[in-house]
Amino acid sequence: MRLIYFSPVPASSYTQRSHFSVQTWLELGADSVLWINPYPCRLPLWNDFKRVRGLYAQGTLLDSRISVLDVPALPIEPLPGGSWLNRHLLWRGAWQKILEFAGDGQNTILGIGRPSALGLIALRELPHQASFYDAMDNFPEFHHGLSRRAAKYYEDAVADIVDLVLASSTYLTIKFMRRGLCVQKVLNAYPMATLPPWQPYVCPDAVLGYLGCIGSWFDWPLVMELARRLPQVRLELVGPRHVSPPLHLPGNMRLYPACKQSEAAGLLARFSAGLIPFKNNALTAGVDPIKYYEYRAAGLPVLSTSFGEMALRTMEDGVYFLDQSNDLSSAVNEALKHRDDESTVVRFRRNHDWRERFITAAPFGSLLNSFAQRRIA
Repeated sequence: MRLIYFSPVPASSYTQRSHFSVQTWLELGADSVLWINPYPCRLPLWNDFKRVRGLYAQGTLLDSRISVLDVPALPIEPLPGGSWLNRHLLWRGAWQKILEFAGDGQNTILGIGRPSALGLIALRELPHQASFYDAMDNFPEFHHGLSRRAAKYYEDAVADIVDLVLASSTYLTIKFMRRGLCVQKVLNAYPMATLPPWQPYVCPDAVLGYLGCIGSWFDWPLVMELARRLPQVRLELVGPRHVSPPLHLPGNMRLYPACKQSEAAGLLARFSAGLIPFKNNALTAGVDPIKYYEYRAAGLPVLSTSFGEMALRTMEDGVYFLDQSNDLSSAVNEALKHRDDESTVVRFRRNHDWRERFITAAPFGSLLNSFAQRRIA
């Protein structure tokens, strides 16, 4: 069995859902994987020139059975004729390698991690036995104008063709089920093996920490208000900034650059509680933040806004909502009183590890059955 996987992230980026999905296929019996790195599927923005490309170079070690393919492309896919130009001018070499890897298609599965013109071409023209689309985000909502319309077109077309849609949140599950598609909800998780053994919290200072990308979904006004109302609490925001922060930050707020994935555990040990201050909008409606699993697995209480999958966690232990309280100070103080014991953390880690998600929950079961039936036929 071979897997051709159109990834939403470069293979060298920090390990995330795509990496663990591919590793699952190898554990299920795939002999080899062709990992196709993403190419620009939208029109360029000014902020693209400010991004630090080194963020993708995390030194991620891949299984020796995984081959990585880069696809050259101009950022013109949303334009009329854009994908045609890329295909006939730049994709010929890459397409030939994909064809050679697929062979006669008798033992080939196609996985789409991000909808694109090339992924859609593969589904329509490449011989294969089964296919799936891993809907990790509400992809069209990341874009605007022509780019958004193109993303929606490719997502709809891909979802209509594949044998199985995996949805990373309740919202996305409902979105695709309403279209009568074969959908299975597979929430996010965290690589628990990267965390050190649990230790009781001993830090004397109150530190509210955020670890992750700061984009358009980040609720800066809420975080600023949080810092002003709680001058005795330190706020540490760690990660790449795709939007500019306010000009004048409170004295108890610190901004830090993106860190290596291997450094995350050390940063979490400095925090008293983890922040997930996201806006509640069409983009975040489909999000199940990996930060939730990361924070709770480290034994941290979570201070979040009510968005996406987080809005459904009102009864979950260790979760406190900033936008459901008339008094931010009270919400923070309640969170800071929270303490987990070792058994709670161990149980959480066991239930929310990536391997538990993809292997024990058997989300690929229906696809594997489809694959087996087609081989028999």
